[in-house]
Amino acid sequence: MKVLFFALIVAYASSQSPDIKLQTSQMVQGTLNEKVTLPCRIIDGRSAAPLTIIWTKDKGMLVYTYQAGKGHVGAGFEGRVKLDERQLDSGDVNLVFSNSSAQDEGSYICQVETTSARMELRLGRLGSSPQLLVDSFESSCLLSISCLSNGWYPNPLVSWTSSNGQVLTGTSLDMKEKGHSTLVDIRNRVTLTAQEGLKVTCTLLNPVLQTQTQETLTIAGVFPPDVSPWLIAFWVVLPLVVMAAGIIVYFFKCKMDFIKEKEKKAREAEREPLMKQSETDNKGEYKELKKELSEARVVNNSEWKRILSRKNDMVSLTAGREGPELSSGNHYWEVTLKNKNEWRVGVKKKGVILGKDASNETGMWALSCHWDTGYCALLCPTFPITPSSQPEKLGILLDYTEGQLTLYDLSRRPVHRLYTFDAMFDSPVVPFYD
Repeated sequence: MKVLFFALIVAYASSQSPDIKLQTSQMVQGTLNEKVTLPCRIIDGRSAAPLTIIWTKDKGMLVYTYQAGKGHVGAGFEGRVKLDERQLDSGDVNLVFSNSSAQDEGSYICQVETTSARMELRLGRLGSSPQLLVDSFESSCLLSISCLSNGWYPNPLVSWTSSNGQVLTGTSLDMKEKGHSTLVDIRNRVTLTAQEGLKVTCTLLNPVLQTQTQETLTIAGVFPPDVSPWLIAFWVVLPLVVMAAGIIVYFFKCKMDFIKEKEKKAREAEREPLMKQSETDNKGEYKELKKELSEARVVNNSEWKRILSRKNDMVSLTAGREGPELSSGNHYWEVTLKNKNEWRVGVKKKGVILGKDASNETGMWALSCHWDTGYCALLCPTFPITPSSQPEKLGILLDYTEGQLTLYDLSRRPVHRLYTFDAMFDSPVVPFYD
């Protein structure tokens, strides 16, 4: 039906055949999303009101027709295009877009009766003023700067200039559309040699509108030659520090493994029945093992300083009394042994009664001394220990989180480790000296 209507209009216009000449522009530039006018007028200034006017786009797509005082808008252009009928008497048949879109770009034909003229519509939009950001120092004197701007159509032409004549070539990092809009955001980066007082300018040119916007950054301050050597030194030293830390951890682990191995061997050599059985036959071997164990138990200065650092929150403990509840963290305290021949020192779960047969299985971790059994760790069965001399003062270190309780002989110099209990504490414990 629309095709038939258009054919009738053309046929009618052909029958009139007036001698008409049109004036227009071959190329029309407009701003996207704003009002755009396609100019077309009769040269001799005659009135266009009684004439047939037809606007088409590209391959004959009907945009607007005017005949006998009535206008008709083509499909897809409703509410967006019109003729200014007030100008018809002066011969102006301009087509006006009230809110242009990117789809409106293309070739248009203005036809008055049988005379027509062709023109091209190109749209563009100037984006925001560019923003210059210093991204990074890529080396001792190379500086990366980014130029950011929003809301362009079409993609702008980006150029960089500097006050010292450096040839600058930018790299486009991203150019993305904003949602369903045809507007794009741009980010362009350039890398240059930084100098005090250097001015760098980013210029963005709209290729359709031939309008541009620009921003200049002045470089000031002390730059990489004074800073980068420290940065390089940091990255050189860092791997060495990490390597040294790894070596220290490795040797510390080896030492702990050595101590545990000696203690394991001592469990067999120090058990009272086995000692009595092999006292004569293996006396020399046992003395050598005892000497090695004593050496393995020596606490070095660095480890002892670390232990003493806990003395700020040291637990106060006297004979026959219990200390406060402990349920987290590291704690250290000391006990002076008044009765050197009979004592029990350690920790126990809250509420556990210190009976004769108490051990780690009943919730108590402690060392004891008795005239009948000697020195031993109260395990099940008990584990005998052999200090080189009679302890007079003990140091106790509790690592609740790691589940370790270590007792030290403070009577000797250097300090000796007597025994380390491994346990999983699932409830608060209290120190005691019995």
